[in-house]
Amino acid sequence: MQISSNISKEEIKKLQKNLYEYFKTGYAFEDFLKEYLLKMGLDEVEVTRRSRDGGIDLTAIRKGVGDFSEIDITHYYIQAKRYALKNKINVRFVRELKGTIPFGYKGMFITTSNFTKDAVKEASNDPSKPVVLINGAALVTSLIDNQIGFVFKPIFSSKQMDLFVNKGSSDTSIHINVKNDIVDDYIEKTITANDIRARIISIPSTVMKQFDIELKSVDVVVNDKDKYLFNINKGRNYFSCVTALLRDYNMLSDEGVVTPKQSKWKYDAENKTVKIYIEE
Repeated sequence: MQISSNISKEEIKKLQKNLYEYFKTGYAFEDFLKEYLLKMGLDEVEVTRRSRDGGIDLTAIRKGVGDFSEIDITHYYIQAKRYALKNKINVRFVRELKGTIPFGYKGMFITTSNFTKDAVKEASNDPSKPVVLINGAALVTSLIDNQIGFVFKPIFSSKQMDLFVNKGSSDTSIHINVKNDIVDDYIEKTITANDIRARIISIPSTVMKQFDIELKSVDVVVNDKDKYLFNINKGRNYFSCVTALLRDYNMLSDEGVVTPKQSKWKYDAENKTVKIYIEE
């Protein structure tokens, strides 16, 4: 049974207010949502550049079965609103979000408050541009059931939320020091057990799209110190010839033990080099 099923609507509403008050700015709420959506299974979650986001606060993808093709990847444009409970998201906001969504993409609107009836209706009236709506109550119950930011009762815990937002838990932390670059510019992804077993590393689609068409291999610099040359499989969007890196960074042991790790990626177009930071 889900923990949240034992909590009354009145208690959920109080916790919803706690959540709203925790985030001092909308930017803080967006940074939290990046970690939350990664935890929920989305990949390549990015907070957009705030000076020119065009109304989009985050982007993300959900990879399909086996990551075999771009056709099987769902792209999301995400709007976030840190609103007090009395301020509902009206239909205008949903329409504006739908106006930015390219064909074949999906929208997602996440708020600490709620949506008007017209906004809910608008979100699903065009199947070609569906918008997933997550209100404050749904967000709170999801956090409770996934043990994010709440301790058992549940009681809202600023300390627990700080640990999550600041990536303090062992399953999401990347213990590396990115030098001379802005961390937000990097694409975060997991080097998965399936990739390691296949002796490949999937390339984030955002990085893949920056490669020149004729590029067949690329220099890769890991943690500002180790340099590798990887072949690019453009049909399947992965690097091959990666066994040395997997062993160097303890993802593949001599006994065949596989250890997935978190990583951050960026393509340096000027030097035609991929920069990767991997937890150590």
